[in-house]
Amino acid sequence: KFLTESFVSLFKHEKDFFEKIALLMIGDGSEKKYCEDLVKKNGLESNIVFTGMVEQSNGPTYLDACDAFLSPHIPNSDGTEFFGSPTKLFEYLSMEKPIIASNLNQIGEILEHEKDAILFQPLDKEAFLINVKRVFSDQHLRATLSKNAREKVLNNYTWDLHTEKIVSRLNEIL
Repeated sequence: KFLTESFVSLFKHEKDFFEKIALLMIGDGSEKKYCEDLVKKNGLESNIVFTGMVEQSNGPTYLDACDAFLSPHIPNSDGTEFFGSPTKLFEYLSMEKPIIASNLNQIGEILEHEKDAILFQPLDKEAFLINVKRVFSDQHLRATLSKNAREKVLNNYTWDLHTEKIVSRLNEIL
């Protein structure tokens, strides 16, 4: 919802800049219908595209179609601690493209602001939009974030490294 509402606002207020950008919404969720209706109401069907659920084997193809990844997560409405699977972040990092994400719990623990991603405070629509525009306006920033993201995932978050850590910890316990 936050992402769709933010992009609708961008397209309304910064149409010249953002008419060259399309938002690809991959997946499904409880707010999908609301988001689709909002896009339709604002005539942005050619700018914001919903794929719905995709086969996992097709995931890399969809991710490769993106120029940047947006991860604007919000805190849980019931006040409980946010926990989202960081697997998606690792997929994003591995694709060697810029990431703009909420500085929220493990997202902010994995990503480093201005090094391998641009982080903003959750629910801060203005900061989110400023940073989206900044990333798409600055080719050097995009290249730096992308390169550093790929290096981070290769140096810290491969399945081989993860398995080694688990085996090492099990050996310590035994």
